[in-house]
Amino acid sequence: MVAFLGVDADPGLLDEDRFNLPQTEQPPEPASPSRRHGRLVAAGSALTGITLLGGLAMFIYGAAQWLIGGGGAFDAVVAVLGILLAATHWGWVHVAEYIGLTIDEREQRAADARRRDWLAGIAPYPRFSVSTSVLDDASTRIECVRYRPILTAAHTFTFVRETETEKTYGAHAPAEVIATTVETMRRDARLETDHLRKLWEAASTTYDATLADADDEQQRLAAERAAATALSDHINASLREPPLLE
Repeated sequence: MVAFLGVDADPGLLDEDRFNLPQTEQPPEPASPSRRHGRLVAAGSALTGITLLGGLAMFIYGAAQWLIGGGGAFDAVVAVLGILLAATHWGWVHVAEYIGLTIDEREQRAADARRRDWLAGIAPYPRFSVSTSVLDDASTRIECVRYRPILTAAHTFTFVRETETEKTYGAHAPAEVIATTVETMRRDARLETDHLRKLWEAASTTYDATLADADDEQQRLAAERAAATALSDHINASLREPPLLE
């Protein structure tokens, strides 16, 4: 774990590499177009049609009253307003589209912030998960998967997915036996994940505290040695603890 101290998570974990993590720990999804955007555009289109028809009706009414009936100033104002409404009826669509884009951009910024926070917070310790699947011959396969952190060429870390153990039960195997095996494997996977998380936290906390006062390579190495020592002490302490009984 010491090799991952001070190393940032690879941005690829937000995209294709996210499947190399347990489903419950995968990053937040990118923002999708808001439903409100579509509703606003639909409302803008409806107002466009209403404005056009209303403007034409007002113009025809005002012009008819002015030309045929000898209408007064009111009829002239109605005709002029009708012309203005008909001439600017497309404005509603643009206003609705602008508001919709503003909402989408705000939600996009919020989603990007959540994804950046997730990437900054993901820690490079192994995880384990257990899943079941039914094979073509109706047998049940139980698989324990390890999500192992690795360093990339860019000196960031990502994860790879590896099968740790697997067990297969025939179609006629008792359901209680399968259920017991699954629960036992999931318990062990959870305990091992928690154990490795605590080891990482012990090393990372010590490293960060020591590195805060480091200003050269020698002090950086001292921070790594301190983290390795904390990791070793935590392992030794866990070995001295009595086993967990349930």
